Amino acid sequence: MKRLLFVSVAVLAIIFLSGCSCIQEIGGAYFPAWLLSILIGWVLSLISRFILIKVGIDGWIRPRSIGYPCLGVFFTLLVYLIFFTH
Repeated sequence: MKRLLFVSVAVLAIIFLSGCSCIQEIGGAYFPAWLLSILIGWVLSLISRFILIKVGIDGWIRPRSIGYPCLGVFFTLLVYLIFFTH
């Protein structure tokens, strides 16, 4: 019974979660939406880093090698969620 439930949930997930790829046209060239999201997310994380340094909160972020990439991933996923999901 558990296997049947698992298989049916997996099949429903494949049906409902599959969709067309989001392609954006910029200057006549086609870019995938995830690529634009990554670029915008990392730019937003750099801007937020400069703001955090200016405000003086940057010293509280420990370890920075984990904190800022996580901030970049957060902004990337947020941009994709807001602008490119249907």
